Amino acid sequence: MFEERLRAAADCIESLGYAPAYVSLHGSQNYGLAIHTDEYESDYDFKCVVLPSLWDLVEGRKPASLTVETAEGQIDVKDIRIFCDALERMNPAYLESIATAQHLILPGSEKMAQIRAALPRLMAQRAGVFAKSCEGLFEDKAKRMRHDSPAAHERIVRYGYDGKQAHHMLRLLLLLEEFEKNGGLRFEAPKEAREELTQLKLNRIPLEDAEGRIAGWRTRMRVVRGRIEEKYGEPKKDAHAEIVRLAREMMLDHCRKT
Repeated sequence: MFEERLRAAADCIESLGYAPAYVSLHGSQNYGLAIHTDEYESDYDFKCVVLPSLWDLVEGRKPASLTVETAEGQIDVKDIRIFCDALERMNPAYLESIATAQHLILPGSEKMAQIRAALPRLMAQRAGVFAKSCEGLFEDKAKRMRHDSPAAHERIVRYGYDGKQAHHMLRLLLLLEEFEKNGGLRFEAPKEAREELTQLKLNRIPLEDAEGRIAGWRTRMRVVRGRIEEKYGEPKKDAHAEIVRLAREMMLDHCRKT
């Protein structure tokens, strides 16, 4: 279903002069929360990992990090070095990119399959970092929820808050609770939570009600984080070191060919 869109995203980034290694689906399409109605049309967003050229490295150019707007959504482009740093910090958005089944590994970048395969060990070794990252993002979205911006202005004026941010807060909590329960990443929203997530996303829940729910989510988030940190202990580096090694081998192979 998504293969043509993944390939089109890779072609788009390559046409801009970058060397894509990996493209993955990102966002509501992964969560089972895409909406396609007259009222709301979900985007098709992607993350794309690119490899630096030999001259990028020799001249010390800043690693690529940009967002490309397309007719259907956004492509978040990251140099593989930045991508590895995001995985070390256990950023859920980038963990999603190697967890999703909807991905495309470009020719010459087959080691991305090994990076994907390292995900279970990465989660087990850095579970506490993951929990901290989820809580940090939760609080960041709490700040953004009532912050006016061009993208959220209409919702802020009409409803007093941006329901999309509250939607993401609940999704992060559910992600962390699922990890505590089963030790894995399940980005697809539980069926019993989908209606609430959709209502939040469409700003159909009044601000006062949303704020009351958020207070409860915050408490749950802190409790779950504490239990995860206690269970898994201090973070280890073995799995991430393997990911960095694979990324460097990919960069070396790419530089030899170009």
